[in-house]
Amino acid sequence: MRISLLLSLFILSSCYSPKTDIEEDKHPEIPEFPHFSDKNVLLEKVMELPLSQKDNCTYLVKGNNLFIYSFPRLDSYKNNTNRLFIINNGKLVIAEAWKNAPNINNLAFTDPGGNLYANNRKYMAPDFRYKEILPFYDLDNVKKKYEHLFHPGEPEKDSVVFGKIADEQAILQKNILDKVSQILLIPDEMSAGIGDYAKYSDSYLFNPGQKNTYFVSSNLLQELNVKDSTVFSEEADPFYIKLRPKIKLSQKENNFSPEIGKEYIDSVSFKIKDKIVSGNQWFSRGNHFVGSFGYTPVYMYYYDVKVGNKTVSTKEDHTKIIASDPIQAKTGKYFLVSNLKEGKFQIYYLKN
Repeated sequence: MRISLLLSLFILSSCYSPKTDIEEDKHPEIPEFPHFSDKNVLLEKVMELPLSQKDNCTYLVKGNNLFIYSFPRLDSYKNNTNRLFIINNGKLVIAEAWKNAPNINNLAFTDPGGNLYANNRKYMAPDFRYKEILPFYDLDNVKKKYEHLFHPGEPEKDSVVFGKIADEQAILQKNILDKVSQILLIPDEMSAGIGDYAKYSDSYLFNPGQKNTYFVSSNLLQELNVKDSTVFSEEADPFYIKLRPKIKLSQKENNFSPEIGKEYIDSVSFKIKDKIVSGNQWFSRGNHFVGSFGYTPVYMYYYDVKVGNKTVSTKEDHTKIIASDPIQAKTGKYFLVSNLKEGKFQIYYLKN
């Protein structure tokens, strides 16, 4: 028993990572980000959100613009607010917030004409000051109109109601599809192309860039006699395939994403020249067989930063603040900053 206990304690201790000794600041003369050793190099704070909203944001970089769309995800049970921010040349020019709208997949993107879409809103290029609320057509809305007439537990009494629902859905589907000249498919992050069936996770925009633009639910692109909208997940849908010549896939560079495209990341101007341990962070990880827990070191990083034809310095203490790599736009660089000390998610701008 004693040997077994000693063995257990040994195994536990071998899986435990103790705290790492915290080191003295090697360069107290270097200011902390967002400040630099040269006071003429100034970062401008463009905007900020609660740090809890950081993971709700998706991004798109286009020319002078940084677009940010924030919509409820993991915290949707307590937060149903959508937010759109447009930053141009380091200035916040559009800031809007609204409650969740119809059951549209919460994707943001631009159409071939440069117009911006977020939820059921369309913002007109080039300055995005003018917007319109787009219609959204969903066959489920027809059914909802008649829900008050259903007989719970007595479906045999509802055949007439279901017949009326089916007739109205068929009319709606025909009217919608008769007006379409082009369909823009905005896929989710996991999709790479146009499949053989309409997926709920995709968004479908009818007649992009035209006056009669609207969104439709995936159920309008399927055979109406199929009750289960997921039935085509592994086989072709003849009805959808007939529409495929009208479907165009939205290009990746036009779709918002949680990650900034690599082509916009400037990994050259910030160079790590040194680091020290500035703190410890608790962790617990492993699998069914081997677990590990304890502390992992957190660092302060010292950077040499190339700005124009000169090199300046700054440092980041990751117990307080964590900045992204510089995001290169046409006229300057943006930084996505997690300010742990203040509990804020901040956007900073450095003019070229």
